Order: sequence, then structure tokens, then C-alpha cells
Amino acid sequence: MPASTITGMGSPHSVSRVTAGGLPAEPTRFVGRSRELKQLTRLLTNERLITLTGAGGAGKSRLAIQAATRVRSTFTDGVIYVSLADLQDGELLYQLVGEALGYHGSVHRWTAHTVVAHLGDSRRLLVLDNCEHLIGVCAELIEAVLHTCPDVAVLATSREPVMVLGENAFPILPLEVPGPDCALEAFGLHDAVRLFVERAVAVVPEFAVNEANHRAVAELCRRLDGLPLALELAAVRLRALSLEQILGLLSARPELLDGGRRGGPARQRTLSASMSWSYDLCSPAEQLLWARLSVFSGGVEIQAAEGICADDELPVGVILPLLTALVDKSILIREEHSGRVRFRLLETVRQFGLSRLDGRDDDVTAWRRRHCRWYVDIVEQTMSGWRAPGHPERLSMLRSDVSNLRAALEFCVEHPQDAAVGLQMASSLYHYWLMSGLLGEGSYWLDRLLAVVGESEPVRARGLYATACLAILRGDLRDAERMLGEAEDLCQRHGDKIGSAYVVQALGLKAFIEDDTALASSLLAESVQTLDASGDHAGATYGTVLYCIMSMLSGESDRLAEAHERCREMTVPYDESWMWSFSLWAMGMDAWNRGDLVTASETLDAALRLKRPLQDLMGIAECIEGIAWVMATSNKLQRAAVLLGAAETAWESMGLHIDTIPGFNRHRQDSAKVARTLGERPFQAAHRQGRLLDLDEAIAFALDETRAEPGSPDATKPTKRELQIAELVAQGRSNQSIADELMLSRRTVEAHIQHLLAKLGFNSRSQVAAWVAQRNAALDR
Repeated sequence: MPASTITGMGSPHSVSRVTAGGLPAEPTRFVGRSRELKQLTRLLTNERLITLTGAGGAGKSRLAIQAATRVRSTFTDGVIYVSLADLQDGELLYQLVGEALGYHGSVHRWTAHTVVAHLGDSRRLLVLDNCEHLIGVCAELIEAVLHTCPDVAVLATSREPVMVLGENAFPILPLEVPGPDCALEAFGLHDAVRLFVERAVAVVPEFAVNEANHRAVAELCRRLDGLPLALELAAVRLRALSLEQILGLLSARPELLDGGRRGGPARQRTLSASMSWSYDLCSPAEQLLWARLSVFSGGVEIQAAEGICADDELPVGVILPLLTALVDKSILIREEHSGRVRFRLLETVRQFGLSRLDGRDDDVTAWRRRHCRWYVDIVEQTMSGWRAPGHPERLSMLRSDVSNLRAALEFCVEHPQDAAVGLQMASSLYHYWLMSGLLGEGSYWLDRLLAVVGESEPVRARGLYATACLAILRGDLRDAERMLGEAEDLCQRHGDKIGSAYVVQALGLKAFIEDDTALASSLLAESVQTLDASGDHAGATYGTVLYCIMSMLSGESDRLAEAHERCREMTVPYDESWMWSFSLWAMGMDAWNRGDLVTASETLDAALRLKRPLQDLMGIAECIEGIAWVMATSNKLQRAAVLLGAAETAWESMGLHIDTIPGFNRHRQDSAKVARTLGERPFQAAHRQGRLLDLDEAIAFALDETRAEPGSPDATKPTKRELQIAELVAQGRSNQSIADELMLSRRTVEAHIQHLLAKLGFNSRSQVAAWVAQRNAALDR
């Protein structure tokens, strides 16, 4: 048994320097984790077994030593620290504890019984560091201590819980990292940055975070998931490489963080050694699932793990138990949102899993293709099942999987033989891009895939239609016309009558944007007739919705009523709400045109209530806009000004502006002119208040739900959504990261943050982070 494994009460056999309290002296300063330390020290004074769990390199040992140092005065008979990192024989565990107690050679054979007999009724803290590879014998000892020694507490560290009755598992997550938009002055609030800088200065004394390098520091911290071991190893590389060189090499050379540090347990000298240690502790089935899960991005739900990762070697029935085991071993992080559980791999853990995917490129490609095809099917089922029960829930699940959708689309771009499948997927997501306000992203994927898909591929026509429609909505009419011409040529060549009908529909949308409502209505009517006769009910219904809007803008109430009834027949019996809500919006606006303000208000409210659970950003913007026009006509000028500001923020969050749509813009200008009779300064103040409303607040205000009016005392209190975002800002998350987690657009998150800053009277994210820290500290008291 190596002498270095024995550390305890000043043992003469120990070669590790220990402090007077029985704890090892730390070679570097401990950085961060103030909140975890506070929670942990409180637990240690009230509970008898706490296990720090987390991924390899998360800093469990350092935190345990810090916590034990803080509470050692509470344990009058001292702290016993035993490191198990280099111990291979579980039978020697008891001997190590006995020697840490100061009994050297006085007991012939140590067992759990002899350990607890020597502990007796003393008041001590027993720290067992690195239990994961000896989990069974550690559990046996801990159970004996808890049952026999009432005044002895145990603090364990392990990559998985010891699973003993009374255990308090304390997960250790990676350190907080700054987002891409984090201001330089806020960097010191992020533990990952503080740790990296401290270790970097030890290597390169002149190193400092400044205006020139702070974005690179933030990117490095994010790329390494805020994992302390990885950050320390990266700092060591500054001896030979610049910060930018390290960043550039990380993706191409994952082994970059191997080597460079001596001393400490072997498993912590390189990042791959730390990952290998965790990997070796897994069963063969767990190792295999870990590798296969590495093709996911941003998280995985149980059904997807079963659908993609199961085969003859890993049957479906074992996937859930294996997922649970990987959570227990800190390979996966369990997250729960809206009643659904997802599992996430840290990027460093995911990259290691990819390297173990049988070690051959063709295997990685094969599993990425399975991942891609799964999400292609999910998209097709979700978007084609627009009238099926549970469609809103499936849309919500699709939003949760946006990172996996992106990974699948990227795979298709990288592999030309899969590009047609990717184009089919991106085209099927057309209504999703609209609903989520992701018009720019939809165009990005469609453009990239069209550049790869062969010119004769039939699916190309569908991609051109979707790309052209998104271009039209953004006002890029020339490109749209060119794409629709190519699409029509393809449809003629392949005899695709349905495809031609979609081209006609897109031309109707283009005429709408060009303010030619007569031509738009004619083209849309032609398209609807063909699609309806062909049995394409989704296309026919969407065309009918557009026809409703054209009829409203041209003041043709009778035609609108007929189209609205057709839309009702195609949606309401199936509980479909997205297309139906647009038709309701058109009817509400028609009532406003005719001066029936009561009907207009009631109908627009009904449309907005349908759109809210769908998170239909474009539809919500239209409804808020319409309600603002009604308020202006009703002489509720302050409300109109607030809603015009809220609608403007919503349009901008999608990268759109209502100026693109002449018919809408005329009504907006007329309504804004009426609202300005409030007085220019009051109008501007109310308009600014509206722009600061987040989407939830804007909806509630538009619906006149019970909520504080802007400017009232309660309006300065952050909403639940703002508090969510404030917590994520304090964690250093970027706007895009926050948007992905909360299933919002980046621009919506930006609006939330601006509103939060205005409410709190702050002008920087660092002030928000400090406010969150103070608030959480107060709540902890």
C-alpha cells in the first residue's frame, strides 16, 4: 500500500503534509464555491452523512477539504481525512481509517467492527475522499458508523452516491461561466474565470484579463464547461501557447489538456485520465450507452435515448436503468422542465464519449446518422400531425430539442448523401420557424442545404418554397422571385401539381407584401382550390388563413366570413389552434375596420389566448398590434401607446419590422397618430414602458389581466420569468444559452434583460449578478 494514501492525525507514516486539524494542506488557493460552501457547512452541522457527487474534475475533494476546515471546531475530537484515490484493495480501507485514527500496528486486522469500536462515542468528522471505485466497502463502513457512533458524521466524495440510508447527496456542478455578452467588469463574478486567471498568473505572472482577451477567456471557460480540472490544465498550457492558440487547438486536438501537470492523483494529471477513471468505473453496458449518447446535443429525453441508442447489444428495456446509473455516476446531469426529465452531458464528457464510439469514424457517422433520422422523423410527425391531439405538447418538446435539431441539420450539411433528408427536415420546420420567430435561422439552414442538394432533386422545390416565403417575410422579394421560378421549373419537370400550388401560394404571399391585395387574393384562392382537391389539408388551411388576411385588408367582409367558416371546419373539430387563431385575428381586425370595437376586442383576445400556450411569437405580435389599434380607436390612448411599444419589441425580436407589410403599416401609423394625441412626452413614456415589457407581461397587459400597470409600485418587482433570467445571468450564461434553456428567442431574452435592468435601476449584467447573490444569501438565512 503506498504511503501517500495515508493522511490523518499527523501519522508518522504519511508523506502528505497535513494540517493540525487532520486535513491535507492545499498547494493552491481555493477559488469560488461560496454558496456551495455555505450550504455544505450548514448541512454538516445538522446531518450525519453528506456525499459530494459530481463529474471527475469538478472539484469535489477541494470543496470537501474546505468545508471540513470550516466546521472542524464543531467536532471536538477532530477531523479524520482519508484519501482513497490510490487505494485498489477495499479490504485495506479499514486499516487506512485505523491508521488515520493514530493506531499503527496495534490491531491485527481492521474491520468495520474494529473501526467503530475505536471511534466509540467520540465527536468526529470522518472525511472519505474518492469513494467511487470502492463504493461497496465504503457503504459498509459508513453504515456501521452511522448505526454505532451517534456523534460521528461522515463527509464523502464520490462520482456516485454511496446509497446508504440517511445519505444527503450534494451534487457539485461545474463553475459558473460568463456568456458571450458578458461585460468585462462582470468577469470577476464568475468562478470559472477567477479560477482560470489565478492559475494562469501562477504560470505567466503578467497574465491578466483585459479588453483584448476577455472574450477569449470567456469562450475557453465555456468550451471547458467550467470544469475546474480542465481550466487548471488549460492554464498550464499557457507556458507554451497563447490563449487564442489553446482555443484553436481544443477542437482538433482533445488531447491538448493531457500532460503538463505533475503531482496529485494520477487520474487528475490529465483531462483524459479523469474521464478514463470515470469510464473504467462504468459497466460495459454503461460505457456503451455513454458513447452512443455523445451524438446528442443539448440534452436527451428517455424516448430519444431508447429510439436511437438501443439495438441487440443494448435492448430498449435496459436503457432507462442505464440512464439512471449514469446519472448516479455523474456522467449525466438530470434536468427537469415543465414536468419532463432530460439528461445532459457536459461537453468534455461528450467529447470523451465520442472518442470511445468504437474509435472508428464510420461508427461515429453511423450513430450520428441514426440520431439525424430520429429527429427527421420527429419533425415530420410533429409538423404533419398539426390536427392530431397533443400537438401543442409535441411542439413544446420540439423546442426543447432545438440543439438536437441543429445537430441533425449540421450532419446533413456535412454529408451530401444526407442533404436531401436535411432539406426535407428544414422545409417541414417552416411553420415552426414562423411560430418561434426564428426566420433568420430557418433561412440559414435552408440556404446551406440548398447549396448541397442536387438541382434535380424533387425535394429541392419544397426547400425553395420555404426559403422564398421566409425571404418574402423579411422583404427580400427579388431573391424570393428567383427561387420561386426555379421551384416552378422543378415542379413542371416532375409533374408535381401540389408543389406548383405551393409556388402559387408563395406568389400570393409576395403580392400581399407588395400591397397588391387583389392579386394576392386571386393567387391564394387558386392555390387553396388545388391543395384542397389534392387532399393537402395543411396547405389548404394555411392558404385559407392567408386569404382571410387578404380579405380583411381589402375590406371584403363577406369573403372573409366565408373563408373563416371554411377555416373553422378544417380546424375547430380537431382542436387545432394555430391556424384557427390567425383566422380569428383576421375576423377581429375586420370587426375593428367596421367599427364594432366590442366584437373586435373580444375576438382578438380569444386569438391571443390561443396563441399564448403555443408560444407563437409572430401571432402574438400580430394580436398585440391589433389590440393596440383597437385601444387607440377606443380612445384608450395610454394603453394603445404601451401596446404599440410591446408589439414593436416583439417584431424586432424576430428580426422583422411591420414596415415590411404595407397594409399593416398603414394601420399602425394611423393608430400611432391617434395615440400621440395623448401628448408626445406621455406617448413616448408609455411607448418605452411597452418596449420594456417581456412577452408574458405584454400578453397579460394586452388581455387586461390582473397585473400591475406599468409605472405602479408593483411594476418594479421582477416577474417570475425575469427572476429565472436573472439567475441565469448570474451564472454567466449568454443570451443565446438562456434563450435555448427557456425556449425563447435571443431577442426576447435581450428584451427581458433590458426590462430587468430598468426595473432594478441597473445598467450592467454584473449588477444583476450581484443583486442575485445578495437575494439568494437573504433567502438562505
